[in-house]
Amino acid sequence: MSYQIGVIPGDGVGPEVISWGRKVLEAAGKRGGLDLSFVEAPVGGTAFLETGKVLPEDSLQKLNESQAILKGPMGRPDIEAGIVERDGILTLRQHFGQYVNLRPVKLFRGLEAASPLKDNLLKDGVDFIIVRENSEGLYSRMGGINATSGTDINLFTEKGVTRILEFAFDLASKRGKDLISVDKANVLSASLFWRRHFDRMAAEYSDIKCSSQLVDSFCLLVLQDPSPAKWDVIVTDNMFGDIIADEAAAIVGSLGMSPSANLNPAGVSMYEPVHGSAPDIAGKGIVNPLATILSCALLLRYSLGQDGLANDVENAVQAALDQGLRTIDIAAGENACTTEELGAAVLAHLA
Repeated sequence: MSYQIGVIPGDGVGPEVISWGRKVLEAAGKRGGLDLSFVEAPVGGTAFLETGKVLPEDSLQKLNESQAILKGPMGRPDIEAGIVERDGILTLRQHFGQYVNLRPVKLFRGLEAASPLKDNLLKDGVDFIIVRENSEGLYSRMGGINATSGTDINLFTEKGVTRILEFAFDLASKRGKDLISVDKANVLSASLFWRRHFDRMAAEYSDIKCSSQLVDSFCLLVLQDPSPAKWDVIVTDNMFGDIIADEAAAIVGSLGMSPSANLNPAGVSMYEPVHGSAPDIAGKGIVNPLATILSCALLLRYSLGQDGLANDVENAVQAALDQGLRTIDIAAGENACTTEELGAAVLAHLA
């Protein structure tokens, strides 16, 4: 089978981590007999400085012709905050209809010391997944700013809420566990609208244990007990999902261990590490490539339908960690390795 993968190098450490993601996809494709081709499509701060556009038309055309997108982190300190996010990241998600943001939260064996939580809280591991609505809420780009005020409209529509909840219910059904909806229904009208739809749909999925949790109490409780027995599939809106996913990244050691997928189940999906462009460490060879590599596992699983190869990539990551290899963000007092050493170890185990 032949697939074209659009590659957005991004800014800062983006090209470093994306290069390892591409190598892993090439190795996985060879292992699985897939014909993978890659086309580079610059988007982001560097593209803005070179062309005057965050998302050049030529890049968008290349991405339109791809079956999946591997995206590096974007952003530069020499560009006004918000330009890259608004005209690049959000525009891509909305252009491709990527209404699901999927963020697995897994503590890999051996990284307990990198977590800020005590060992007794991690004894059963951490393995849950956040399903974040990716197109509406406060990120719907409705509102504005003037000299005296700034406004953003927290827009929830029946279509938007229904389709993200359906995805979350189906995922929870496949995993055979629980589904927790996170909202702020005691204060926000939009959240109450969300909860009413969740409660109605929960009655239709009698095989799933469903419950709702206020976002502030969720953020507290997940730190007190992050075990798989407590949390499995979390579904929430755009803003809350953005915040709690970063909290969850700290639980498992680092943003460098946090992959993500922007999914359109019927179209082109985009995969990227959760972390930012980190310009302060760009070019130093110390960035953690694993969030990008694990995002490639999600690409294999959700866009190419290759569950076995996705598992192989995740197992190769664990094997590299079992060797004791740690970049500085997860070293926890141990000797830190380089980006190349960790990436090469994953490749070696995958081969």
